[in-house]
Amino acid sequence: MAKNVDIFQDFRTNKGPKESAFKKLDELVKQLTQAEADVEKAQDDLKKAQARLKQLDEFAIPEYMDEMELKEFTNRAGIKIEAKSTVYASIGDRKVKAFAWLIKNNHSALIKRSVAVAFNVAQGDEAKALFKELLEREGLESSNIKQDMKVEAQSLVAFVRKQLKEGKEVPADVFGIYNKRSTKITLPPSE
Repeated sequence: MAKNVDIFQDFRTNKGPKESAFKKLDELVKQLTQAEADVEKAQDDLKKAQARLKQLDEFAIPEYMDEMELKEFTNRAGIKIEAKSTVYASIGDRKVKAFAWLIKNNHSALIKRSVAVAFNVAQGDEAKALFKELLEREGLESSNIKQDMKVEAQSLVAFVRKQLKEGKEVPADVFGIYNKRSTKITLPPSE
C-alpha cells in the first residue's frame, strides 16, 4: 500500500525567513534610500559647481580682463591667463531659412543630402539587391526611402568663422551665431 504523501505540507508550515532576516532587509532598504539621497545631493552639488565654473570661466574672468584691457596675462607664479572668444553657430529649427540663404548665396555645397532605406532583418537579400541597384543607377523611387538634408555642425562653424574673418555678412539670427567667451589657464612647465 502506498504511503500518503502530503504535497502541500511545506505550504502549511511556516518555513519563512526568521525575524533577524527582516531586520537585515530593513537595514539594507535604509542604506539604499540613503544612497539615493546621497546621489541626488551629489548631482545637485555638481550642477551648482558647474554653474559656478561657467560663471567664472565665461563671464567673470573675461569681463574683468576686458576692464583691465588685457587679452592675456602671465602672473608672478608663471600661470598664463587668456580671455578667449570663439564663434559658434547652429541651424537648429531654422533649416528652411538657412538652406535658402546658403543656396541664394552660392554656398549650397554645405548642404548634404542623405537617403536611407529601412529593411527588416529578414529582407537581407532585398537590401543587398537594392544596394547593388543604387550603385548601378542614379534615380530610385520607393516609399521606404527616407531623405534628409543637413549641414554638418563642424562645417557650419568653420564656414561662419571663415566668412566673418573675411568680413562677409552672415545672418546671425538664421545661423544662431554667438560669440562664446572663455578663460584658458596654462600652468608653467614643471621643472
